[in-house]
Amino acid sequence: MKKIFVLLLSCFLTTSVWAQSNFGKLQGKVNDSKTKVPIAYATIILEKDGIRKGGAYTDENGKYVINALDPGSYTITVKYLDYSDKKVTDVDVFANGTKYLNIEMSQVSADQGGGQALKQVVVRAGKPMIEKDNNSKTIGSKDITKLPTRSLNAIAGTTSGANQTSGGGISFLGSRTDATAYFVDGVRVLGSSSVPQSAQGQIEIIQSGVPAQYGDFTGGAIVITTKGPSRFVNRSFELISSSLLDPYSYNQAEFSAVGPLWVKNKGGGKKEYVALGYQMAANFNYTMDASPGYGGFYSVKDDVLSDLEKNPIIENPNGPLNVYRSLLLTEDDLEVTKARKNVGRYVGNIQGKLEYQPNKNSTLTLFGSFNQSQGNNFSYDQSLMNYNRYSNSTNQTLRTYVKFTQRLGTTSEEDKEKKKALFSDAFYNIRVDYQSRWQENQNLDHGTNFFDYGYIGKFTEYRVPFYQFQRTPTLHIDQNGDTSTRQNYFDLVGNFNTKITFEPSDKNPIRANYTNQLFNEAEASGNQFASTNQIQQELGLLNGFAPGYSYSLWANPGLGNNGYSKSQFERIAAYAQGEAILNLENTHDLQFGVYYEQTLFSSWSLGAGNLWTLMPLLANSHISNLDQVTENGYVIGGIHTYDENGLFTDTVNYNTRIDKDQQKTFDRNLRAKLIADGAKDVYGNSYTESSYIDINSLNPSTFSLDMFSAGDLWNNGNSFVGYFGYDYLGNRTRKAFSFTDFTNYDDTKGIGSFSPISNAIWLQDKFQFKDLVLRLGVRVERYDGNQLGLKDQYSLFPTYSSGELASIEPGERGSNLLANYNIPQNIEDDYIVYVNDIESPSEIVGFRNGNKWYDDQGGELSSPDQLAQVTKSGRIQPFLQSTDEELVPEAFQDYSPSINVLPRVMFSFPINSEALFFASYDKLAQRPQDGAIFAPINRYEYLEENQGGTLPNANLQPRVTTSYELGFKQTLTQNSALSLIAAYRSTIGDFALVQITQAYPITYNSYQNLDFETIKNFRAEYELRGQGRASLGLNYSLLFADGTGSNINSAAALIQAGQPNLRSLYPTQRDIRHQLTAVLDYRFKGGNDYTGPIWFDKRVLQNFGANFIISTKSGEPYSAYINPIASAASGTAQRQSLDGNPFGSRLPWQFKIDANFTKNFDVKKKNPKDNFRRQSMQIQAFLWIQNLLNTRNIQRVYGFSGLANSDGWLSSPQGIQEANNAVNTQSYMALYNAKVESPYFYEVPRLVRLGLRVYF
Repeated sequence: MKKIFVLLLSCFLTTSVWAQSNFGKLQGKVNDSKTKVPIAYATIILEKDGIRKGGAYTDENGKYVINALDPGSYTITVKYLDYSDKKVTDVDVFANGTKYLNIEMSQVSADQGGGQALKQVVVRAGKPMIEKDNNSKTIGSKDITKLPTRSLNAIAGTTSGANQTSGGGISFLGSRTDATAYFVDGVRVLGSSSVPQSAQGQIEIIQSGVPAQYGDFTGGAIVITTKGPSRFVNRSFELISSSLLDPYSYNQAEFSAVGPLWVKNKGGGKKEYVALGYQMAANFNYTMDASPGYGGFYSVKDDVLSDLEKNPIIENPNGPLNVYRSLLLTEDDLEVTKARKNVGRYVGNIQGKLEYQPNKNSTLTLFGSFNQSQGNNFSYDQSLMNYNRYSNSTNQTLRTYVKFTQRLGTTSEEDKEKKKALFSDAFYNIRVDYQSRWQENQNLDHGTNFFDYGYIGKFTEYRVPFYQFQRTPTLHIDQNGDTSTRQNYFDLVGNFNTKITFEPSDKNPIRANYTNQLFNEAEASGNQFASTNQIQQELGLLNGFAPGYSYSLWANPGLGNNGYSKSQFERIAAYAQGEAILNLENTHDLQFGVYYEQTLFSSWSLGAGNLWTLMPLLANSHISNLDQVTENGYVIGGIHTYDENGLFTDTVNYNTRIDKDQQKTFDRNLRAKLIADGAKDVYGNSYTESSYIDINSLNPSTFSLDMFSAGDLWNNGNSFVGYFGYDYLGNRTRKAFSFTDFTNYDDTKGIGSFSPISNAIWLQDKFQFKDLVLRLGVRVERYDGNQLGLKDQYSLFPTYSSGELASIEPGERGSNLLANYNIPQNIEDDYIVYVNDIESPSEIVGFRNGNKWYDDQGGELSSPDQLAQVTKSGRIQPFLQSTDEELVPEAFQDYSPSINVLPRVMFSFPINSEALFFASYDKLAQRPQDGAIFAPINRYEYLEENQGGTLPNANLQPRVTTSYELGFKQTLTQNSALSLIAAYRSTIGDFALVQITQAYPITYNSYQNLDFETIKNFRAEYELRGQGRASLGLNYSLLFADGTGSNINSAAALIQAGQPNLRSLYPTQRDIRHQLTAVLDYRFKGGNDYTGPIWFDKRVLQNFGANFIISTKSGEPYSAYINPIASAASGTAQRQSLDGNPFGSRLPWQFKIDANFTKNFDVKKKNPKDNFRRQSMQIQAFLWIQNLLNTRNIQRVYGFSGLANSDGWLSSPQGIQEANNAVNTQSYMALYNAKVESPYFYEVPRLVRLGLRVYF
């Protein structure tokens, strides 16, 4: 055994792993039913779905243990000599816990027929009201199908202390929604966590008493265990549709099957077992509107929209120039539809599992799942006039794992009476998993034809030379080398357009109509366009341009999707875990494991439609000047015109100067293609190295993305491309790029994937001392962001610290700073120095330590603005080591890996068989969000060009939560129990948006570990189980959630209001003070157990049931404001002033009922021949209704009005003035009201779905 233990331990310590186990354990005691004497060496056989899953023998004290069990429902059979066999069915084993089951057996006496065949006793295991080793909520597959929801978050929301937020996320005990983790078969999932319902074996909700093997979340976890193979062949098929019942048209078909593929020793009794089994499930869903809104959505009527698209502009009725015709829309031109238009989405899931048992102690499992969804992406701003132009996205999620489980040291019949070893009932589990999430977003009309996106039509410029009449005498050297003085002559100064023609394209026909309408009107009036500015002034569109908004409210027809993007998130991980029982006076269940994870996050995006605005800037840059120079007062390079007598006429021309150093990569490649293809310009001339290329006269097929260099597309920070883990052309690359690959190589500018590394090790001991169950664990997590980050968030460039000033050599810049100046005593050597002028510093004006600022005398400053005010330029002036102000590696540092030691304690103490105390202490950590921590090098390089953006903090650390919980559970009757629970949580170092004020070269926003949160919670849970027809789960939660931020970007409003550093505790958005949730199940049984009404000799309600989720809660906090703003307007900077404290007001209470009504029918099969197949076909019809009463629950209001359907703007003096200044006042008001009445300020309306499920 020692060798086995050492081997097992070394296996754990050398295996790199990720993921968590979700095994359960079964243990108990076998006694004589009369004498209560333990029965030693009884045989225990455990089966799940007809497949033997393990076995054991009781020890000399009648105790048994069976571990490494997948969660689910089991059957246990106990055999011993002259006792009747005892079979216990429906034994529910839950993940990460121990199921305690004591079994009593009856001995057969001689007068009862001893010596004859003993009759087997079969009983059903009742679920105890108190589970002393389970403080999580577990829902089995049978109960899952009864619920009126398919949403994991909604199911979790039935748990006390859990709240499904208005955004659809789930918050556990007031934590942030991004603190929730999702696991499938113990593997944390990326992307879609969707699992077909028919494949869900068990759902566990963990929010306290977290086992040590779980990590990387600070809220709660939703753990799904999929069903496994079965000895029995079971299949099901399901159809659900709402097409005839509501306008949202939810339609789904699902199929599942389980069974054996290879049965060893078939018909061999005890020797028979399933060596290879399978489980698979698949569904397909199409929904016309997957996110219904309450009340409906405004859109322009079809006939009106068709006219708008054909003639989108009109002469301004109030003045010169044109306006968008949409500015004149009236309320009569609009309609309201309950469902959104053109947002249909397809979703498909397929999942399968193969399980191979080479022997009864070993199991090899192969799992795979694939999810794909595709549909149009709703945009509220576009929904009025552009609902046919939404972008389209495709999402794919692949998950697979291979798992091997081996039991060690199991007792055989030969050694069952031997003395138990120090370690017993050991097993180990090794798993390797791979996940990939891929996403693509595009315009379906154009796909990857990037140059079609912004193409409106062919614009042809007719250019002629432009001459300036020179009256002043000018010295020249002509083409012959002769000197002369010219006066009163025509001097070529360039070229200009005399006419622009337009041929519309069918690539983007609605956009083309804007320009085509202008050209048609000009032609009809005998006019023509000579400049692009003139076209745009009249609201015509050029290639690469899109129409604007109407009153800053709604996107005009033709706006549509203008870009393309794709991304991939990959993770590969390996996992190993082992358990063994240490047989001391009190047995200890020891668990230990380690993990390692590598993720790769890659992305590529292209502003495809805007390429047409970039290409004219890149073309012809090397031929933009005339080939002339002035030397010693003479103009050289002119081509003077002479008559046949050699006399100067009146004109000086110049050739085009070709400056190869100014030629862009794009121009060089495009020009080479045009020359190679023999292409000709508008005048029929072949293209040459000096020809002017009229970009907008060329067909989109002329261009390709590889004509550009990476530098061309980055465009000095005004970028048209963004990428990491891809090259600039959109090809996936797995190369690790260095800092200089971007800064020094303009042609490629390589950026690698974001590839953080996580690993951990944990140890856990669970033991029982008398009735006390105690679990002690510790988990050590290490996170490495695996990237470079700024050494100092306040400077992009290396700076001098106060301790480095003395080392500056005489004569060097800044060497005189210490002359007649002594550094204050409180200023330490590592404080950063600030001067009066970076270029020529002559005095020190202050210092900084972190985010604390000091003046030149060492006095602490309230604001760094005070230092900026005393500099020569009025801008902050750090003492830079170099005035070049170029990014250098010395300004950056490698990420410093974080290590968090996370102890976990849980105990339960039964006072008696009817009452139980339990408590837990958990310390949890969670890595930063990718968008908050990953800062590729381009974000630094172009920081100044992207003012107003947010720079991720590459040095961000994980947040840490400490959780305490104390509870008491008491059975009230045989079928009911009451629990009272108190909890406290605190989170430190949570992620927060901050303003890095007076950073150099600019002030910017970033993230830091600054937020703090405290949560106090009291919960009461009541459970009534199987009382006649009804079962009830009822819970109440009282919650106080206070923090310095509700989410990572909570401070955005404060930054915008000019209060970036205001941080104080206030109720967060998740501070749902009161919440009451009930899950009520009421059903009539069939057969002899029917107790319902009988009408006309018919058991009308036989096998009929109803399940209800009834919930009510107080409203979420929101911030009230004292001044109105145009909340519905887009792209306008407006500030509001708080009315009181942040989140000082509350929404109204909410109330909702969801229901699921079911009716079962059994159809018996004729002469079934296989006992391992269904003897009857079960048909279940169901009616699934969400928001049964169609309650209008308010989820959001406007801060000034406190209303969900009006922000108060139109009735305010500012709003009245805005309406009066509009092109049409009534149109402005109609369009504003349509925008401000958002259906998403309310919870979903009533949704009705009819379904049919068949088991066969």
